[in-house]
Amino acid sequence: MIRLLLPLLLVCSLWGCTRQHYVIVEANSLTLYLQAPQATRVQFASSLDRFVLHEAVNTGNGSWVISGLAPKEFQYFYLVDGKAMLPECRFLQHDDFGTANCRYLPQVLGPAEP
Repeated sequence: MIRLLLPLLLVCSLWGCTRQHYVIVEANSLTLYLQAPQATRVQFASSLDRFVLHEAVNTGNGSWVISGLAPKEFQYFYLVDGKAMLPECRFLQHDDFGTANCRYLPQVLGPAEP
Protein backbone atom coordinates (compact mmCIF):
# COMPACT_ATOMS: atom_id res chain seq x y z
CA MET A 1 0.00 0.00 0.00
CA ILE A 2 2.79 2.43 0.92
CA ARG A 3 4.51 1.68 -2.41
CA LEU A 4 1.38 2.90 -4.18
CA LEU A 5 0.91 5.94 -1.97
CA LEU A 6 4.40 7.40 -2.28
CA PRO A 7 4.28 7.88 -6.09
CA LEU A 8 0.85 9.52 -5.75
CA LEU A 9 2.21 11.96 -3.17
CA LEU A 10 5.14 12.76 -5.44
CA VAL A 11 2.79 13.42 -8.37
CA CYS A 12 0.59 15.63 -6.18
CA SER A 13 3.54 17.64 -4.94
CA LEU A 14 4.83 18.18 -8.49
CA TRP A 15 1.51 18.90 -10.21
CA GLY A 16 -0.52 20.53 -7.47
CA CYS A 17 -3.16 18.06 -6.32
CA THR A 18 -5.26 19.88 -3.79
CA ARG A 19 -5.34 18.45 -0.30
CA GLN A 20 -6.73 20.27 2.67
CA HIS A 21 -4.25 18.80 5.09
CA TYR A 22 -1.16 16.60 5.00
CA VAL A 23 1.85 15.61 7.08
CA ILE A 24 5.43 15.08 5.89
CA VAL A 25 8.24 13.45 7.88
CA GLU A 26 11.77 14.66 7.24
CA ALA A 27 14.88 13.93 9.31
CA ASN A 28 12.94 12.79 12.39
CA SER A 29 10.70 15.84 12.33
CA LEU A 30 7.10 16.36 11.21
CA THR A 31 5.77 19.23 9.16
CA LEU A 32 2.00 19.70 8.96
CA TYR A 33 0.37 21.63 6.13
CA LEU A 34 -3.16 23.03 6.18
CA GLN A 35 -4.86 24.67 3.21
CA ALA A 36 -6.86 27.62 4.54
CA PRO A 37 -6.56 30.40 1.93
CA GLN A 38 -9.22 32.63 3.50
CA ALA A 39 -7.78 32.43 7.03
CA THR A 40 -6.07 35.38 8.66
CA ARG A 41 -4.75 33.36 11.62
CA VAL A 42 -4.19 29.64 12.15
CA GLN A 43 -3.13 28.06 15.41
CA PHE A 44 -2.22 24.45 16.16
CA ALA A 45 -2.71 22.50 19.38
CA SER A 46 -1.57 18.96 20.17
CA SER A 47 -1.27 16.44 22.95
CA LEU A 48 2.53 16.68 22.59
CA ASP A 49 2.47 19.64 24.99
CA ARG A 50 -1.01 19.46 26.55
CA PHE A 51 -2.69 21.40 23.73
CA VAL A 52 -0.75 24.65 24.04
CA LEU A 53 -1.61 26.87 21.05
CA HIS A 54 1.15 27.47 18.49
CA GLU A 55 0.98 29.95 15.62
CA ALA A 56 1.11 28.41 12.16
CA VAL A 57 3.20 30.15 9.52
CA ASN A 58 1.40 31.47 6.44
CA THR A 59 3.30 30.41 3.32
CA GLY A 60 1.59 33.07 1.22
CA ASN A 61 -0.07 30.60 -1.13
CA GLY A 62 -3.03 29.62 1.06
CA SER A 63 -1.11 27.06 3.09
CA TRP A 64 -0.26 27.24 6.76
CA VAL A 65 2.66 25.29 8.20
CA ILE A 66 3.60 23.84 11.57
CA SER A 67 7.06 22.27 11.66
CA GLY A 68 9.51 20.73 14.07
CA LEU A 69 7.12 18.27 15.69
CA ALA A 70 8.29 14.93 17.07
CA PRO A 71 7.33 12.01 14.82
CA LYS A 72 5.52 10.11 17.54
CA GLU A 73 1.86 9.42 18.21
CA PHE A 74 -0.24 12.44 19.18
CA GLN A 75 -3.65 14.09 18.82
CA TYR A 76 -4.20 17.54 17.37
CA PHE A 77 -6.58 20.15 15.97
CA TYR A 78 -6.42 23.67 14.55
CA LEU A 79 -7.99 27.01 15.41
CA VAL A 80 -8.73 28.94 12.23
CA ASP A 81 -9.59 32.56 12.93
CA GLY A 82 -10.49 31.57 16.49
CA LYS A 83 -12.78 28.66 15.58
CA ALA A 84 -11.89 25.02 16.23
CA MET A 85 -11.27 23.19 12.98
CA LEU A 86 -10.66 19.52 12.42
CA PRO A 87 -9.27 18.84 8.95
CA GLU A 88 -9.95 15.65 7.04
CA CYS A 89 -7.71 13.08 8.66
CA ARG A 90 -7.44 9.34 8.53
CA PHE A 91 -7.67 8.68 12.25
CA LEU A 92 -9.88 10.38 14.83
CA GLN A 93 -9.74 10.17 18.60
CA HIS A 94 -12.83 11.19 20.56
CA ASP A 95 -12.09 13.22 23.67
CA ASP A 96 -13.75 13.74 27.05
CA PHE A 97 -15.47 16.94 25.85
CA GLY A 98 -17.70 15.34 23.22
CA THR A 99 -15.53 16.31 20.27
CA ALA A 100 -12.76 14.61 18.33
CA ASN A 101 -9.14 15.30 17.42
CA CYS A 102 -7.03 14.13 14.51
CA ARG A 103 -4.59 11.44 15.51
CA TYR A 104 -1.12 11.01 14.03
CA LEU A 105 0.06 7.37 14.09
CA PRO A 106 3.63 7.06 12.75
CA GLN A 107 3.61 3.27 12.78
CA VAL A 108 0.55 3.20 10.49
CA LEU A 109 1.05 6.26 8.32
CA GLY A 110 4.76 6.02 7.71
CA PRO A 111 6.31 9.02 5.92
CA ALA A 112 3.17 10.91 4.95
CA GLU A 113 -0.53 11.24 5.73
CA PRO A 114 -2.69 11.92 2.69
